[in-house]
This record gives sequence, structure tokens and C-alpha cells, in this order.
Amino acid sequence: MRLFPYPALSRVWHSPECFCRAARCGLIVLFTTCNLAVPQTRNRTTTQAQETSTSSELVTRVAAAERARNDGDPSTIIADNRLVIAAAMRELAGLRLVESDYSGSVDLYRSSLNFEETPAADESLGYAEFRAGHFDEAITLAQKAHGADPKNLRIDRLLASALDQKGDYVNALEPFARIAQAEPTVENLYPLAECLLQTKRPEDKQRAAEVFRQMQQLAGDSGSLHVLMGRAYRDGGDMDAAVREFRRALAIDPRTPHAHYFLGLAQLYMRDWKPTPEIEAEFRKEVENYPNDYLANYMLGLATSGERQYDLSDRYLAAAARIDPGSPDPPLYLGMNAYAEGKMGSAEAMMRKAIQLTGRDEERTNYQIRRAYVDLARIASQSGRTQESDAYAVKARELQNKIMQQTQQDVSRAMAAKGDASDAAVVPLTRKEEEQAAPPVQNSDDRVANHGLTAAQITAAKERETTLKTVLAQAFNDLATAHARQQEYPEALSLYHQAEQWDRNLDGLEKNLGQCAFLMKDYAEATRALTAASQQGDDSAPLRAMLGLACFATDKYQDAVHAFQPLGASGMTDGEAGYAWAASLAHIGEMKKATEVLSAWEVEPRAPETLLLAGQLWTEIGDYARATATLERALGSSPRLAKAHFYEGLAYIRWEHWSEAAKEFQQELDLNPGDPDARYHLGFVDQQESKTDDALMVYEQVISADPNYVNAQYEAGKILLDRGDLVSAAAHLQTAAKLSPEKDYIHYQLQSAYRKLGKTADADRELAIYKSLKAQSRERVAEAIQQHNH
Repeated sequence: MRLFPYPALSRVWHSPECFCRAARCGLIVLFTTCNLAVPQTRNRTTTQAQETSTSSELVTRVAAAERARNDGDPSTIIADNRLVIAAAMRELAGLRLVESDYSGSVDLYRSSLNFEETPAADESLGYAEFRAGHFDEAITLAQKAHGADPKNLRIDRLLASALDQKGDYVNALEPFARIAQAEPTVENLYPLAECLLQTKRPEDKQRAAEVFRQMQQLAGDSGSLHVLMGRAYRDGGDMDAAVREFRRALAIDPRTPHAHYFLGLAQLYMRDWKPTPEIEAEFRKEVENYPNDYLANYMLGLATSGERQYDLSDRYLAAAARIDPGSPDPPLYLGMNAYAEGKMGSAEAMMRKAIQLTGRDEERTNYQIRRAYVDLARIASQSGRTQESDAYAVKARELQNKIMQQTQQDVSRAMAAKGDASDAAVVPLTRKEEEQAAPPVQNSDDRVANHGLTAAQITAAKERETTLKTVLAQAFNDLATAHARQQEYPEALSLYHQAEQWDRNLDGLEKNLGQCAFLMKDYAEATRALTAASQQGDDSAPLRAMLGLACFATDKYQDAVHAFQPLGASGMTDGEAGYAWAASLAHIGEMKKATEVLSAWEVEPRAPETLLLAGQLWTEIGDYARATATLERALGSSPRLAKAHFYEGLAYIRWEHWSEAAKEFQQELDLNPGDPDARYHLGFVDQQESKTDDALMVYEQVISADPNYVNAQYEAGKILLDRGDLVSAAAHLQTAAKLSPEKDYIHYQLQSAYRKLGKTADADRELAIYKSLKAQSRERVAEAIQQHNH
């Protein structure tokens, strides 16, 4: 794939098989392009200018955002940082494009449009979509950008290139013509001529000839120019004209680069890929003139391999491998030669190298890497490596299926276009396929095969990427903070998360994110972020208090204690942190320390509702005297405080002061006659005092008001079971088991009722459930003890 107007200066690989004379023949050798001397300086200069402009724009926007941050106006901060994000994303998208990460570039350009939409941004996204092979999207964006800026030739180039790659040559003519008319240079006229020939219309062929004459007037007559013309005629399907131009190039200069190669390849195609001595002679002349020409060496290696001249073939293929060590094709055919000669060690080494160099690009040249898997499967089988052989064979079959699918599609396309298709037309000869398979021509050890950047350029790109990520993180952080100041917490939290994706080590980010999550009551996320902030060195008392409260809210009591511990006396007396600290200690069984913290917390005056919580906590700690005293204090300040009498009654139950407990529950009922909890516990007290008739009556009252009150169902069932009223007992226990199937003791009582009723199968089922739940309970206790000890 290429972006016009610059002719393709890269080369592509050939099909996996040798020629028809060879035993391994069968697939088509694609036409190839090569490194022709057409300048690209203007394209690079434009790119550099755009990058410089983008960087300059970003510097200006970052400075404005910093001023806004210092001024503190949220609306200005939001506006300025949105512009920073848009510019930084576009620059980073440009880096992705240079690195050939086209999908990543598209994603970034699209994201940038959420923060700023301009015609230039649409144009940049269009280029990225084009590079990603999304031609329809590129066309749509180019047309949109052209409407906003009709004289922008970069947009015309994008539109023309996308239409051309899609095969819409007729519509591509207009933008190609606009470019050529505005800047009539060889590099702008050539793609117009190519496109004219692709339409297959006689009038366009005449126009193409006129364009070629215009190119000759501009550049002078030369062999290289006629090679370009020959390629254009070849791509347009006029092989006679192509051969004529290649011969004309050699007549002008017998050493014209690639002229012998293209002439030989064109003749090979016209002879249904059957090589002749004359064709091979053309390739040899190319090698004689240019020993480091990859394509000519490679083609000679294929041709001589098909003739079983393996020594000669190896020499040419080895030269091709030396010229381009990143190509998997020469090692593949060197391996196939070695296999044919019975040199299994060399064959296996070369095949493995070919697979390694192919990587994920298995589709290249019609999945030719399949041959490596076929031969490796045979080699492994012959050496007794059955499992390895089977794996290679499976992979070979997988690729063979893909070849068959692709061939069917290609034949269908060819027949639809021409009405018939010869064997030589199985693989369509399109520029797209040539360009997609083509690595950079320049073969320096200082180049990276995928994107042609030097090591120094790669380092610089990575450094710039790191800077841009930090800029994006800071901008998202500032943007989020501005929203948070306006109490727009959901929006702020989303933006903090985006900042974290760019640079989670940004100073203050995790703290900001954690605080925002805490305010949204997303305590799990607050715990994660605040823990990260603490690990990054933020050990302030407010952060520790908030982290401890978040851990407490998510039942991470040990972590909460760890967070609260450094707060010391000030943390103990804090209205929220002190209570949560004491409660966390109680939950992990450290009652002595819990008493110390809660005692310090109670020194300060507390609201009645807060004292209600403290009273419950004293009950959990086991200090029932302080629990009842604290609840009395709460009632002293607020005599009608809901649930105060109830929780005091619970403390008395734990203390086994039954009469005091009954009194408190009754007082709760006096304030709130419909309270089922107070009434149930009043019955529970009756039961503890052996007043089973009174207890059963109370339980029935609770059940009548709320049939789903599981404890009342269970206790009533137990009393009835003890009295021998088995049917009624079983009914209550069945209801309790349905309401709380996870409680093992209910299943135990129910199995007892079933057994006494003679329902052995039901009893055995309930006993099995009881044993299973009991075992799970023991495992949970053991895990809890282990975690606590850890």
C-alpha cells in the first residue's frame, strides 16, 4: 500500500512455489516493484513540518493550561486541558503512524476528536485509516476535509490514494488530476497516468500516453523513466506496452536499474510462468550489473531451484538472504533445496528460520510458509519426533485450508471482472498486494524492518512518547480535578482513570483518584488507589484516615488497622476514624486494643446516634457494662432514639441479664409497637427463662406479622419439635430452611423432625446438607485464622 503521488519504491515477495518445470510448481509469482529513483524529499519535509507544528502547538497549549491551573478557574482549566489532550493525542497518533501501529494511530486520532474536532484532525485520522486499510473511512474523512479546505493537496492525495486502493479508479481520477494540475511534477503526474491505465477505458489510455509525454518533457528521456512507464502499463494489463517500455529503457541505457529484471518478469508472465534461457538471461544481466539487487538474485534462485541446479540456486538465494536478512523467503527455499538434497539438518535449520522471520505475516505470498511446516513435519517424523511432527502437520493443514479459501475468492473475483480466468490469474496482480508485502529497500543494520526507523530515531520516538504520556496524564488529572471541584464526581473519576492509563506514577494522581472514589462511596476503588498513593510515598494523616475508612467499608479490617495505626492518639479521637479503627480491631479479635481506641474515642462528646454505634461496639468487644452505660447516655440525650433500647436489650442478653433485657425490649416496643426485632428478642428472653408458652406465642405473633422472619420460624420449630408436634415443627423448619438455606443448624433440626416422622430419605438429604455446610464453615474459619496469622 502506498500514498500517492509517490510511486512505490519498495519491493514485494514472490509466491511460495518455483516454476512449472519444477516438481514444486503450482502457484503464481507476483509482479514486483523495486527501488526506483523517484524523490521523496517533499513528503518527508512535509511530515517533519507537521510534526514540528504539532509540537509547537502542544507547548503553547500546555503553557496556557498551566496558567489556568494557577488561576484556579475550573471552567478555564477544563477548556485549556481539553485542548492539551487533543494536541497530545494527535502527536502520539502521529508517532504510532510512523511506527506502523496503524490501529493504535486510528484509535488515538478518533479519541482526540472527542476533545477537539478540526478539518486538520479529520485529515490526520483519514491518513491513519488509510494506513490501517480502512479505505471507506479514509474516503469519507477526506471528502469531509476537502469540503472544508478544497485547495489542500494533502487531502487530495489521501482521497486519490484511498479511492485507488479500493479499486475505484474512475473516481480517483479527479483528485489525481487536481494534484497534477496544481503541481505538475513527475511524481504527481505518474500516479495519474497509472490510474488512467487502470480504468481500462481507451480514451484514458490515450490520456495516459499524453501524461507520460509530459513527464518526459519535465524530466528528460531516461531509462528509469521508461521503467516507470512499463510498470504502469503492466499494472494496467497491457503487457505488450510494458515490454516495449522496458526494452526502450535498455536501449537508452543497458544498465538501467531493474530494467532487465522487469523485462524478464514480464516475459515470464506472458509465457504462463514457464522460464526460458532467455528470461533467465535477463535476470542474470540484472545481477551482473547490480550484484546486490535482491529481486534478481531471488528470482534466479527460484528458477535454478526449479531446474534442480541446487548449488547454483543456493548461491543466488544466499546472496538474497545476505542483501535482506529480514526476509523469510530465501531461508525457506534454501531449506527446500537442502531437503531435496537430503540435508535434513540444514533443511530444518532454514525452515525454522523462515518461520521465525515470517512471524504473524503467514498470509504473505499466498501462505507459502506452509511448505516449511510440511517439510518440518516429515523431518520430525523421520527422526522419531512424533508429537512435534503432528503439530507441524496440523499447522500445515490449517494454512492449506486458508490457501483454498483465498484461491476460491480470487478466482471468483477474476471471473467476475473478465468473464474467465486462466491459471496464471489465480493471484490478482494488484498494487495493494505488492505494497503490503514490501519491506524497506534500504538494508542497513541500523534499520528496523517494520517501519524503517534508525535505532536513534526509535529511541527519540520512545522518549517523546514517554513525554506525551506524562502530558496526557497531567492534563486528564487537571481536567478531572476541575470537575471534582464542581462536585461532578462521576465525570471526574472517569477522567482520573484515563489519566492513570497514561501514567499511573504521576505525582498526586492516585491520591486524587482515591479521594474522588471515596466521595462517590466507591470504597473498593478508593482502597486500591489510596493504597497505591501510600506506596508511592504519600503518608499524610488525612490519606491514611481515608484509606482506613475505605478498607473498613469494604470489610478489610486488617488493612484498616494497618492504615489507622500510625495516626496514634489523634486518630483515636477522630470522629470517623476512631470508631472505624476500634471496630476493625474488634472484628479481627484484638479486643484489648479495641477497648483502648474506643475509650479514647468516647472522651470527646458524641451525638446520640454516634453513641448508639459505640454501644453496639462495646457489646461486640464484650464489655456489657460499658455498652449499657453508653446506650443510657444516648437515651439521656435523646429518650426516643430509635433502636437504643433494642441494642441495650441485646447487650443485656449477651450479659445474660434476662429481666433487664426484657425491660429494654418492651420499652422499644412501647416506642415502636411494630418492631419485629424487639418482639422476637422478647420471645427469645422468655425462652431463656423457660417460659416456652410465652415464647412460642411471641414467635407466632412475629411470624403472623412477617412470615419471612427466619429466626422466629426456626425457634418456633424447635419448641414444637421438643413438644412432639412433629408436623407443625417440620413446617416451621422447612420454611426457615428455604429462607436461609446456608444455615447448617436449621438443616440439622429439620433432619431430626423428618427422621421422627419416618421420612428417612428426606432426613438423610438434610443431614448431608448439614454436614456439607459444616465442613465449608470449618474451612472458612481455618482460612480466616491463616490470613489473620499471616
